[in-house]
Amino acid sequence: MKSKRIIVLLVLLLIYILSLTPSLATEVPRSFYVNTANGQPHSIIVVGKNAASMDLISGNMVITKIQSEAYYEDFVYVNITGSKLMEASNNNQIIVDPSTMTLVWADNKGNSGSFTYGQSIEKIALRFVTNDLNNLLIYVNSNQNPLTIQNPEINRNVIINSDYSLELLDNTPGVQGIYGYGGNIKFNVLFKKQQPGAFQQVKINIWEPQKLITNDAILMEDTAKNNNIILVGGPVANNIVAGLVRRGISKIDWYTSEGEIEYLPNGLYPGRDVIIVAGADREKTRNAIIKLINS
Repeated sequence: MKSKRIIVLLVLLLIYILSLTPSLATEVPRSFYVNTANGQPHSIIVVGKNAASMDLISGNMVITKIQSEAYYEDFVYVNITGSKLMEASNNNQIIVDPSTMTLVWADNKGNSGSFTYGQSIEKIALRFVTNDLNNLLIYVNSNQNPLTIQNPEINRNVIINSDYSLELLDNTPGVQGIYGYGGNIKFNVLFKKQQPGAFQQVKINIWEPQKLITNDAILMEDTAKNNNIILVGGPVANNIVAGLVRRGISKIDWYTSEGEIEYLPNGLYPGRDVIIVAGADREKTRNAIIKLINS
């Protein structure tokens, strides 16, 4: 029974200690610095108006951290297309092979170029039966159920599968119909295939980085409500940090701190987080800044 009481007391003591432990983070998520959907910054650095010049230098160092996180991931896919003029005799099989075509590629970013397959890709076998002028039969590969093209003179675009389609061409100029009874079929094979895409990082250039830093005396309420806040310096150097300490929101003893990062969810306004990067003096604040930018 005594051992059980000791365990309970230890658990209660641990809970009490954890309740006093500040929310520390040597790694701040990207989403704190930037909107991960578009890479645009949504964090502001705030130094003390009357702080030592080194705090301002430290604040400017944080801008490089925000710039490094200012990117978004974009999905790139590539369409490969090509065509080839072909002709087939009645009831004879031909093989369609895209590697014999002139192929081009184009991605969804406006880039394009020529393309050559370096590996085996799907080929198809086609067989046309032209014994009925009003109903063209097209056998694809070994499938015994043909595609039936009614009135082929009108319905000249034929979808074979997701990669191939045919454009039936007039093979009998001056004669009704696009082919004669039992005659040849002329057509364009159209090939289109979408290659698996990949994510790429698109960097965002911050053209006015000076707008990312301000001081505690001129921080606008509207700015604080619409951005996450990076507070540089402890309660002696930064009045906003002093206020958070007085209200019991910041729980670190900054007067003895060797340099720490304290993460405060909803620190000043709901939905906006705050981190304090500070130490007992400006050198120790610089130590905390280095931790932050290297995280």
